[in-house]
Amino acid sequence: MEINEFQQLMRQLYFKNDYERGVLKTALWLIEEIGELAGAIVKDGSQEELEEELADIIAWTASLANILNIDLATAINKKYHHCLSLLINFGVSEDWSI
Repeated sequence: MEINEFQQLMRQLYFKNDYERGVLKTALWLIEEIGELAGAIVKDGSQEELEEELADIIAWTASLANILNIDLATAINKKYHHCLSLLINFGVSEDWSI
């Protein structure tokens, strides 16, 4: 699934509730999820637990972006597009390993 597809899915599923909750409270949910990931890392959580917490962080990030009217794919490309040319210049292979 592409980033824009995932963001649209989050919009379809959660936008009404997230919008009504507001930016601050939605941001606090995101922060809580980051805390849960940190807790899983500290307790040496399972791969499945770490994956779930990371997925939750991405989901809450997409939801927050939706209520802020930010297209994540555009924002990511705008901020990190230059990294691709840097990697190419340093001879990174297609699987992104050096």
